[in-house]
Amino acid sequence: MYKHIETDDTLFSIHDCYAEKMCLNDGVLTVTFPNGFWVLEKHPQNESDNIVRTDDARVDFKIIDDGFDAIEIFVFKQQDKIKAIRKYWETEKFINAVNNGAFKLEFIDCYKRYQYILFKCQLWFDKEPYHAECEIILHTDKAVYNWNSLCYDRVW
Repeated sequence: MYKHIETDDTLFSIHDCYAEKMCLNDGVLTVTFPNGFWVLEKHPQNESDNIVRTDDARVDFKIIDDGFDAIEIFVFKQQDKIKAIRKYWETEKFINAVNNGAFKLEFIDCYKRYQYILFKCQLWFDKEPYHAECEIILHTDKAVYNWNSLCYDRVW
C-alpha cells in the first residue's frame, strides 16, 4: 500500500500534523495523516535542503502490552482562568471521536523515553470551547512511518 515503510523516527516529525483516523488492532495503534507528516532534510529520499511534507501517510505504533496504562489519553478542560481539570478518556472512546470527526487532532510536541512516548496535542472543535489540550501516552518500542511521495512544494 505504501512505497516507503521506515522505523528510524529521527528522520520524521508529526509536529503540526492533523490525524483524521485512528485504529487499534492486534496491539498496533495506527494513526492516519491525510495531509502527511514531515520528512527531515537528512532523510536519504529527501532531495532538498528543507523539511518537506509527505502525501497521505500513516504511523503505526506497536504497543508493548495491553495493560491498563498501555495507552493513556488525557484531555484538559479549563475550569476558569487559573484551573484546568485533566480528564482521562478511554482509548476506544477517543478513537471513535477522532474517526467520527468530533474534533480535529493536532500533534504539537513529542517526548520520547525508553518504551514510552508522550504526545502533547490540541483538539480543535467547530464550536466553543474551540480547542482543548490533550496528552497521549503510548507504551511503545516501535513506530513505523508509512508514506508514498514527498511534496517539495510543502516545506516547513
